[in-house]
Amino acid sequence: MATIEIRMLGDFEILVNGKPALAQLATSRKATALVQYLVLQRGQRVPHKLLTDALWAGERSTNPDMALRAILHRFRNMIEAEGLTELQNCIVTSRGYYQWNPNLDCAVDVFTLEDLSAQARQEESPESRAKLYEQIIDLYRGRLLPQSASEPWVEGVSVRLHGLYRTATLSLLELCKKWGECTRIVTLCTHALELDPYEERLYLEKIVALESLGRHAEAQDLARRGAAMGCLHHAIEPGRAGSAYRQMRQADRNRESEVSRLVDALPDTEDTGACVCDFETFKEIYRVQRGVQVRYSLPVFLAIITVAPGQNADPAETSIMVEQLGELIHTSLRQCDVAARYTEMQYVVMLTGSAAETGSSPLERIKASFYRLPAHGRYLLSYSLYVPEIQPEGGPARSRRKTAKK
Repeated sequence: MATIEIRMLGDFEILVNGKPALAQLATSRKATALVQYLVLQRGQRVPHKLLTDALWAGERSTNPDMALRAILHRFRNMIEAEGLTELQNCIVTSRGYYQWNPNLDCAVDVFTLEDLSAQARQEESPESRAKLYEQIIDLYRGRLLPQSASEPWVEGVSVRLHGLYRTATLSLLELCKKWGECTRIVTLCTHALELDPYEERLYLEKIVALESLGRHAEAQDLARRGAAMGCLHHAIEPGRAGSAYRQMRQADRNRESEVSRLVDALPDTEDTGACVCDFETFKEIYRVQRGVQVRYSLPVFLAIITVAPGQNADPAETSIMVEQLGELIHTSLRQCDVAARYTEMQYVVMLTGSAAETGSSPLERIKASFYRLPAHGRYLLSYSLYVPEIQPEGGPARSRRKTAKK
């Protein structure tokens, strides 16, 4: 029975029976991303649209579905060329979906780390927890898929996994302090600083442990290096590191409490429709969103929706119709879309994400809803759609008109 192992922490590697496999995969960025993305879904089925959005992320492709099938075909040819029968059915396709085969006996370091973290949270014995923490630390060889670190589908998972590793490290350090194992603390901090070279707490933990062991020269040297890197306050000296550590831990506890209050004060993520705000707020949101667009190459559309009253339309009725249009915009668009009253007869709308590629569709939906209002016969609704072009960071922003409809 062949053993299949996939490593994604610190690097990306597929091993079959302990030996590296699919070396040709490195020659195809898209094939590599396809495998990585599907593996990270832990056996969940992924719709074609979601997969192509992730792999192309704003890149232009005339037929992404066809391109996706070509990439899968190329990946299967790689498997066949190496005679890896164990991986022949690793990617399963069904109508409208792709999936990493959940029945494939395959060890993935990411999921092993998550499982160990879950076990540690449930474990009551400190000694057993310590062993689980050690396994997590040994398993975590670095950030998730560092060659793809800037991909949106990698970044969030990477932060979460690093958080699990950091929790394991700091929890094990606390146990070591409780047990008086200063030598072990020094070893743990030395390893952890290789992955987090700017982590102030690790410097302080190691300095205090070195002082407890009587290794004052090493503690002094580490304090100097930490201060030179900007990780430690310049006034921290080895003899005062313990006081600084206690001060930092109290600040950590206060910050954790503040974060909890902040989270409670923020609105939930339930989709309640588009954000409709004043125009000044809209401009600030647009400025931020343009930065996101540059960072991730996400499509952003701007639209101006105009109400055109008939010649004899009553001004009071017109005002009501414009207000009702605002409600339709709010209920017809997504939570990630933003709109604002632009003039007496106009709203400006910003559509973001992959759905913006068919930007006219939600606007047509708003238009159809508007024309179902009782007084619609005396009003016309039109919109113009613009595409702000993606510019290099720091470059001037430009827009080009895509289409206009009535």
